[in-house]
Amino acid sequence: MKKSIRLACAALVGTALCAASVQAKEVKVLFSFALVPYVINTPGQEASGFEYEIMKAALAAKGHTIKPSFVAMGAIPKMLKDGAADGAQRGNPDLREGDGYFYADDATVTYQDVAISLKKSNVSINGVGDLKGKSIVTFQGASNFMGPEFAAAVKDNPNYSELSDEKRKVLQLFAGGVQAYIGDLNVFKYYKAQAAGADTTQEVVIHKVFAPSNLQTNHAVFRDKQLRDDFNAGLKQLKTSGQYKAIVKKYINE
Repeated sequence: MKKSIRLACAALVGTALCAASVQAKEVKVLFSFALVPYVINTPGQEASGFEYEIMKAALAAKGHTIKPSFVAMGAIPKMLKDGAADGAQRGNPDLREGDGYFYADDATVTYQDVAISLKKSNVSINGVGDLKGKSIVTFQGASNFMGPEFAAAVKDNPNYSELSDEKRKVLQLFAGGVQAYIGDLNVFKYYKAQAAGADTTQEVVIHKVFAPSNLQTNHAVFRDKQLRDDFNAGLKQLKTSGQYKAIVKKYINE
């Protein structure tokens, strides 16, 4: 009798393990073209970046593997609707939960645009309006992306420039070529550590005049509710164990 019970238990355990194995899958995830250091996609090399690694590790916590595809952000809604992938790095207002798109409870990462100045320059920036008339370097498209108040503040400013070269922007600030750098805080920190040709040890002031991006559509999104739940559980596990911070520290060590 006892032997029969043991055999039955063993069979149940085996069934459970098989079920877990069946549930684990290769998850096709869409990422926008690289935003270093969040996502780094170098031809011939494995994808990296701390947002990418966190998503990969969160899914791996539940046995899933990740298969990334790198596309234009604007292409993500249609590709998910066409079933070309299981999920995406971030969602979109066109992808509504009521229509079968399931968002993670928490953001994988938080994007935070800021204005940064050299402390020695003693620049006063207490609000977006204070940027008016100042020499500024920022990312391409900022005047259209950062909202009407920012667009008004930089309008007709001959000392306002938008560049795609992140390292060059950081160097401009530390060389005293501009009064303010405007962009994502983590992007700045990453390129500051790599910049050469200017004294990047100079103390800076971080002016948090822009609200952090906390829209639900910036959270990871999945076409399957169980995958979303697995991602939620994995992300919480990473934060509890300290692995989340360890991943970020590989790219932003300050």
